[in-house]
This record gives sequence, structure tokens and C-alpha cells, in this order.
Amino acid sequence: MVVAEARGVGAGASATPLGVLAPHAPDNWNPKKEAQFRALVSLPEYLAELEDETGIATGYARCGRLIPLATENQRAVWERRIADAVENWRGEAVLTRVEQPDPAWLAAEAAPFGAMLCGLSAKIDARGYLTALAASVGDAIRIGLVLERLEDGRAIFAGGERIEADRIVLATGAAAFGHLPLLESGEPAGRGEKGQAAVLEIDGQAGARPIIFHDGTYVVPRGEREVAVGATSERYFECANATDTLLDEKIARAQALCPVLVGARVIERWAAARPRAADRRSMVGPHPALRGVSVATGGFKTGLAMAHRLDIGDLA
Repeated sequence: MVVAEARGVGAGASATPLGVLAPHAPDNWNPKKEAQFRALVSLPEYLAELEDETGIATGYARCGRLIPLATENQRAVWERRIADAVENWRGEAVLTRVEQPDPAWLAAEAAPFGAMLCGLSAKIDARGYLTALAASVGDAIRIGLVLERLEDGRAIFAGGERIEADRIVLATGAAAFGHLPLLESGEPAGRGEKGQAAVLEIDGQAGARPIIFHDGTYVVPRGEREVAVGATSERYFECANATDTLLDEKIARAQALCPVLVGARVIERWAAARPRAADRRSMVGPHPALRGVSVATGGFKTGLAMAHRLDIGDLA
């Protein structure tokens, strides 16, 4: 086995500082939601085995997620979902309405009707997870192999090196779409969608707090004194790895949600392009045009939760 890496493990969107593992809403249940649910509830056992094997912590914690309720209608919608969670999450977790969340963590003005606590939401240290996976694979990883093109059973890299194999898996994130045929409409099968995030250092302790999520903004406790915030969602951009004023605006929104972030020091600014398929679904299966080649991309915001459930042996 060879794992070909262009820049290194975690050089792209997988190394997000957020590491949010959040379920879909429990109402209107469908196969997509069921698949994600099964992935979320099976992940802890998988991670425990990986940590035992490698001795590397992945930082997994089912910390819950606070969803502030800004209107009476939002409260009514989420309260109806409590029964759906009981039925569809099958005892793994519950939805709970919190009348008065801790105002030091979730600003009272952001949650005039209280908040819902999603007990199935979790977080993971994505970089620790990637480090553990790399340790598990070991010497099979080769750095500096930049994929140029694919043929039947063959990968050709910049500089002319070729690798032939009975099975090749194209799992290069947003770059994978460039190795797939165009759709019937003439559009690409997917695109990179840029996300920016930041890590802030606070004066107090954040480790045991739940995630906050409101209107596209996440606040995620990391360790004792660090909190990650994000992420932007940018379809059009010039540089995937550059941060700008859009991240500043996201930090300001996070500070409005979470009072402990006001005055906190920004210790990291991060950006990368996440793989988003044209139909917004993960693309996992045989390459549509090449024999011996499979595709695993399009995870976008669910890749960290779902990756361990992909049986690569069944792809080709």
C-alpha cells in the first residue's frame, strides 16, 4: 500500500481547528440522516481502538451543542424536535431545552427564548486524529507526490513518477474534482468551498463547555484556555489558504455570542478549501470513467464524522 501525499498529512481542510461533529436535525428522518447518525455513534469505539494502537489522543468528547433560540417560532420548532430525537436517536442522546444558559458562555441577548442542547453533538481534535491515522499507516505514506492525472489502474505524478495498482482511491479533497468528468450540464462535479476559522486564547477555562452554534457561526472549546471559532463559507475566492476581513467578521459574531471571547487574543488564523460536491452529497464509489479507480471526496462538513465508515474495499 502507498498513501501519496502532495504536501503532507493534514495540509488541507481536514486539519480544521473546529472539529465539530454535529448531527442533522432529528425530524424528517431519511437515509442520509440515518447514515450520519450511525457514523456519529460508532466513531467513539473506532477512535478508542485507534488511540490504543497508536498512543495518540484524538481529543474526542461528546460535549453537546447549544443552539440559541432567538424567536418564539424557533423555540416551537425545536421543542417539536425533542420527540423526534427520542425516536430517531434511539437512546444515544437527547435534545433538551435550557431555559437560562450560562450568560458567561452564551450571551443572554443571543438567546431570549433560551437554547436547545443537542446531546449528540461532539468535538474532535482533527489534527490529533490525522496524526493518529498517519501513525497507524506508518511508512506507507510518501510525501511530495503531486497527482497530475489518472488512467486505468495508474496514477501519474508531477515529475513523471507512476504508480500502478489493482486499486487506486482518489481522496484528494477539493482537488479530486479536477480528475472527474464534467456533469451533463457542463459544470464540474464539485468545487472547493473556502472556510476560514480562528483559535482564540481566553483568560478563563473553556474545556468542559458545550459547543455554541448560531446562524453559521461555531464556538468550540479546545483544551483549557483555547476556543476555536468559524467558519466562513466562500464559493468564490482567490487564495484558499489566506485569511482576510471575512474571518474578522466571523470572530466578531462569535464574540457577540460568547462573552468570554471579548478581548481574547487570536493565536491562529486558518483557511482551506473544503470539497463540496455539486449535489452536496459525499462522492464515494467507482470512478465514472476509469477502471480500477475509486473516489472518496465531497465530505465538505461531514468528512470527519463519516470517514471511518467508508469501506474502501467495497468501492471498486
